[in-house]
Amino acid sequence: MIDLEVARIGKDIKDIKIQGASKIEASAINVIKELINKSKLDMNDFLGELVENINYLMSQRPNEPKLRNSLTYIWDMASKYPSIKDRSYLIDCINNYESTVAKGNEQIADYAAQLITNGSVVLTHCHSNLVENALKRAYDLGADFEVFCTETRPRFQGRITAKALCDYGIKTTQIVDSAVSAYMKKIDFFLTGADVVFQDGSIMNKVGTYSISIVARHFKTPHIVLTSTHCVESDVFVSLTEETEERAENEIWDEGDGRPKGLRLKNPSFDIVPSELIDKFITEEGVFSPETLALWSKKKTYL
Repeated sequence: MIDLEVARIGKDIKDIKIQGASKIEASAINVIKELINKSKLDMNDFLGELVENINYLMSQRPNEPKLRNSLTYIWDMASKYPSIKDRSYLIDCINNYESTVAKGNEQIADYAAQLITNGSVVLTHCHSNLVENALKRAYDLGADFEVFCTETRPRFQGRITAKALCDYGIKTTQIVDSAVSAYMKKIDFFLTGADVVFQDGSIMNKVGTYSISIVARHFKTPHIVLTSTHCVESDVFVSLTEETEERAENEIWDEGDGRPKGLRLKNPSFDIVPSELIDKFITEEGVFSPETLALWSKKKTYL
């Protein structure tokens, strides 16, 4: 049976009320930790309850390896310590994992903030907690810079970025997605997160990232991806087969707003940016080119 709180968090993840790989990961870990804390089941019964709820959360956003990798870690640890007498130790393991992830995210912000200096002009697309935190860190360090952010259709997730940066005091301008080419010549860095990093160094991110990355390459503006290594897809074959999530047609044009009958709408959530368009990855493990990140991830997979 799916726990009521797990079901609530799962719905919020699916409906993008919780968004961004880091926040999705944190919310899922916390609700599973709560489930473990309150579970009265033991051994195989406990594992059955846990795997059902973990699989439910994973299914809400199939294109989120950070979510899968973290919940897989919890499952692996629970499989080693299924006894109710070991429950506190299992929770300690999860807490330590969360602490490591949080420290890693802070390192990413520190590394990326060093790129941004007085006069820098940065472009963002959609909303990435890692990108937001890096920009705030640069501001805290005294850099005087400007950010352009897209509105990010169809769900306007760029507004989350714009509000967070404006509230922090950072000079921010929002543009429509299709206006990117008009401003790219003044942009120093195109910073994004990544929902998925494939083992060939390509990424999956919010739809529109690919188009903007092509424009950035034309203007010789580096596309720099801020991502945790937990977003690296562990399956080397996934990039050949993984389908992008398709969302509701009403997000583009609501039926009650004069949408013509019979009109077909397509609403993919993500697109895939090939590795040759990406300048570098900034991770908690350091800075990688797409080629060196691919080598690192494959080495880690086969160790």
